[in-house]
Amino acid sequence: MRRAVILAGLLAAACGGPNVERIKTSDLEGAYEAFRTNIAAIHRRDTEAYLAHYIDSPELVIAAADSIRRGFLLFAEARRASDEWPDTLIAGRPTMVWIGPGVVWGAYSYTMVFQGDTSSGWSERVFVKTAGGWKIVVTGMVERCDC
Repeated sequence: MRRAVILAGLLAAACGGPNVERIKTSDLEGAYEAFRTNIAAIHRRDTEAYLAHYIDSPELVIAAADSIRRGFLLFAEARRASDEWPDTLIAGRPTMVWIGPGVVWGAYSYTMVFQGDTSSGWSERVFVKTAGGWKIVVTGMVERCDC
């Protein structure tokens, strides 16, 4: 009888649902670290480290105020062809939202100085957990208008 009770307890534990809060916390921490190291790569002007944060896929989405583009190859080619980086980038602490297992959305305010011109706005990312770590699958930026 005792073995049956122990076996039933082990079976119940093994078949129980995942610890959603633990998964959520782990995902938010992983995506935040990817955000942090992505910004650090910009500060270092490290093209390859910067690109390593993006999913190498035609499904990558790059959204700007005037366009939406798809695909890693053209994005990477353009980044590698340019030596232009912001003179200064101040990224605010992101708001991170857990969408579901392995998917996190994040948005942050920024102020950037580029060749003497200052701009600010907000940027967002959708991160997915892959076998190669957390990758950005959607990135967007909207500049504030002083209209």
